[in-house]
Amino acid sequence: MNDALVTFLKAALPFSLLPQRLLGSEGDSFSARSLAAGEEILTAGTIPDAACVVRSGSLEATYAQCLSLTLLPGDMLGWEAALPTGQGAVTGLWDVRAAEPSEVILIPLDALGRLMGDELFSRALIARAVGLASAADRARSQSCQPGPDPFLRLRVGDVACPAPVFVPSTASVAEAARVMARAKATAALVRAQNKNSDMGNGAVLGILTERDVLAKVVAAGKDAETLPVTEVMTPGLVTAGPEELLIEAFSRMVHHGIRRLVLLDVTGAPAGVLGERDMLSARGESPLALASEIANATAPEELTRTFERLHRMAGRSVAEGITSDAVGRLISEMHDRIMCRAWEMVLDELGPAPAPHAVLVLGSQGRREQFLATDQDLALAYDGADAGSGQELEAWFARLGERLTQMLLEVGFPPCKNRIMLDNPDWRKSLDGWLDLFDSIAETPDSEGILKASLLCDMRPVQVHGSGNGGLNVRLREAMTRRLRKSSVLLKYMAREAVRFSPPLGLFGSFSLKKDDQGRGTLDIKRGGIFPITQGVKTLALDHGLAETGTCARLRLLHRSEALSVPLAEGLCDAYDFLQTLRMRTQAGHLRQGKPLDNDIRPDTLGAMERERLRSAFKLIAEFQSLLFEKYGLRMLG
Repeated sequence: MNDALVTFLKAALPFSLLPQRLLGSEGDSFSARSLAAGEEILTAGTIPDAACVVRSGSLEATYAQCLSLTLLPGDMLGWEAALPTGQGAVTGLWDVRAAEPSEVILIPLDALGRLMGDELFSRALIARAVGLASAADRARSQSCQPGPDPFLRLRVGDVACPAPVFVPSTASVAEAARVMARAKATAALVRAQNKNSDMGNGAVLGILTERDVLAKVVAAGKDAETLPVTEVMTPGLVTAGPEELLIEAFSRMVHHGIRRLVLLDVTGAPAGVLGERDMLSARGESPLALASEIANATAPEELTRTFERLHRMAGRSVAEGITSDAVGRLISEMHDRIMCRAWEMVLDELGPAPAPHAVLVLGSQGRREQFLATDQDLALAYDGADAGSGQELEAWFARLGERLTQMLLEVGFPPCKNRIMLDNPDWRKSLDGWLDLFDSIAETPDSEGILKASLLCDMRPVQVHGSGNGGLNVRLREAMTRRLRKSSVLLKYMAREAVRFSPPLGLFGSFSLKKDDQGRGTLDIKRGGIFPITQGVKTLALDHGLAETGTCARLRLLHRSEALSVPLAEGLCDAYDFLQTLRMRTQAGHLRQGKPLDNDIRPDTLGAMERERLRSAFKLIAEFQSLLFEKYGLRMLG
């Protein structure tokens, strides 16, 4: 018997449902296969003779060029062929290849058929088949339009693009064109020429494209042999970093009316020229279409439709194995855009703003860690130093706050139960008013002040009007950080919030569960897991004067400043991502079933590996809480 393979399968759903003896009886027929990156294991049009379970690495599966899935360790495909006729509707239409060096376990279909003699196992496989068939039907009904997964999974650095071609600034257009032709490139970067070199190796001055040559030289009847390349190139570069989402890169191209971006490496040096076709090959059209819909919306009802489509897209993404980080970034980005467009519509109604101001998002939206269970956590700051009567300003911005709040409700953003909204004067202040609040919180931190400080630590602007390209927000954040971090009492009370709820672990590492309305054991993954991390990390970030708002970004900066050890910082980041993924997956299921969204998960629905990982995450959070207890002397608070 292949003990190692059987042991792996025992911890993966749906094999964990099988009696150990039954699974072991088929173990001799299992085999392992290693795959190189890009190697194909299933081809559309052929019926597989074995099911394929990912043991390590990841596979990319595409159904009829319509539906795309990422298969991670424990996931399986090819098993549909073992189902009775009519239940394997998507059999033989999958193209599956390794996304990276991977290993898979092959289970012959006849062995899988014998395992299906177990009722629980068989029902689980049939349920999966129904889900796959439904997803395939949806894909077909949408005429094979690309799904949202590339924008959610991929960043600019994940898209293959050609290395940059350079030409010296002293070259003629004809010389540059010959360099491009030899390299089979459609664009070249123009570099300033060093006096001691015949080649350009100085700063990059601009970009020359085929279109530049055709439109500015050939069509204009100019002499390419004598015309300097610097007179034809487009000066400056529009760039993208490797960690940026494709949606941002696409939006930048649309904004500048260009077809190419220069990809920068981690040092800021040009690493490639990313063309429109390179990016479209990742099938990232759908989120860009949503962004375009938002930008072109002329009424709140149009934003409502886009808001609903966005949340359906987010729900579907969960089934594709998309990470919580990618989904959170996309949801937050799109919510930002919807809020900005709503703000523009309100200004169209009210007329020009009488003073510079900033609309600020707080909480999970400020951290770019939203999924579906979200509400309006917003604040507004305005600078009335040179704008006349304070009462008139207050009245105008009250109208702005009330109308924008109402419009966001119409769009679909639910109200905040704690009234952290723009129609609440407590969250709509002049710059001086905010500074006074920071001082008050720092001097006498009560429960309301601690809540406000925790929310404000996550603030970032979604819209800034006037005040020098975000200067108002920068001044506000700098003042907040400077004044609040000086209060050791405030930091102590903020840290106490992070240890208020213990991870739901009982004796001997068992889960502490509560019963739902059907008597099933559940736990609140936010209360004892996600919240202690976000609250504790933001407290440390404020203590160290960090302006970053994202939880994992804060953790990276904290270990660089030696506030946390590398193992603890990296472990907390991994734990946070895992907990958010479980939460996201559960909420997506509730969304599909029309249930209210909450933060409760059922450990009994997880595989053995996920349950153990959840247990390890809770233990690490308890360790983090112990660190906060010691650092801030919380035992003395009682």
